[in-house]
Amino acid sequence: MKARVHVMLKNGVLDPQGEAVRHALGAMGFDSVQGVRQGKVIELDLADDATEAQVKDMCDKLLANTVIESYSVEMG
Repeated sequence: MKARVHVMLKNGVLDPQGEAVRHALGAMGFDSVQGVRQGKVIELDLADDATEAQVKDMCDKLLANTVIESYSVEMG
């Protein structure tokens, strides 16, 4: 079984990487981009009996800094 975890900075948290990407896109002529938020995707290969609750526990303990990041989990 696979799980995909999407981790993003929470709204209101400064995203310097996203701002650098937005600035670079503007310099390349992509003036319609008004904002960029950059995150990460983590793919896990799991045993068939793994649960979404276990993946969320992994996120809370290691994969995401829940003080400044939010996450979502896709199982499948």
